[in-house]
Amino acid sequence: MTVDAPQRNKQGVRSVAVIAGHGDMPLLFARAAIRNGWTPVIFALAGEADPVLFAGLTCHLIKWGEVGKLLRLIERSGCRELVMIGAIRKRPDYSAIRPDLGAVRLLPRIFRLMRGGDDSVLQGVAQIFSEKNIDIRTPVEIAPELAAPAGQLTKAVADPAEQTNLEKAVEAARAIGRLDIGQAAIAVGGRVVALEGVEGTDGLLARVADLRNADRLTEPGGVLVKCMKPNQDPRLDLPTIGPGTARLAKQAGLAGVGIEAGRALLAGRDETIAAFDDNGLFLVGLSGS
Repeated sequence: MTVDAPQRNKQGVRSVAVIAGHGDMPLLFARAAIRNGWTPVIFALAGEADPVLFAGLTCHLIKWGEVGKLLRLIERSGCRELVMIGAIRKRPDYSAIRPDLGAVRLLPRIFRLMRGGDDSVLQGVAQIFSEKNIDIRTPVEIAPELAAPAGQLTKAVADPAEQTNLEKAVEAARAIGRLDIGQAAIAVGGRVVALEGVEGTDGLLARVADLRNADRLTEPGGVLVKCMKPNQDPRLDLPTIGPGTARLAKQAGLAGVGIEAGRALLAGRDETIAAFDDNGLFLVGLSGS
């Protein structure tokens, strides 16, 4: 993918707008962006991101429906690049949203987007920003150190049985990705036992833990694999794992996790690897498509 050189505002500063969702990734990204010479301007989604976390940075709280306000503030900040990062734990209650004028103008288009899956919505949003001369960037373009590296990352390694599970889970994750269902799958004992749905990866792991507790899964070990959907726009919704993934995978009785190298994010590389080591699990960055 060809990437244009970053634009600078009138003061010569490379500013990047950050639409921040839930979790640690928005702050980790902002800190990495600063180290790499960028000035992040945070737009914290109400109910998802806590503005207190961004003390010392320019941060605006944006409610669902405040599209006009968001676009005005981005323009005022001088940002011509934008990154969307962080989780959305639940879709908003659209009946409770009070759209501002900017949103009202876009409502027919937004309603059309909502008929599609997550990818359709995100790509439509990206197109709206593009029409406002705002370029959406993938987080790894600005903060490459957040990307999962290739190869074995932990002290524990996958044995031959878990290698088979990795292969099965990759195949399943790709299959549901092509259908825009999810990004993750779990394989145990050489067969796929669970696929990610609207509950997200944490919910998937909790579901497998429940199956273990109910003796519906009696074979030990197993793996979670998380990777980009085959047709996914790499600027939007990159697969992410962090220390919490290690704890939930342990509770689910898994032996380890595979994540797509270079096309997925670690919520703190050192912290994530340490969490996997502490829980005796392997973590591997998977190369190739």
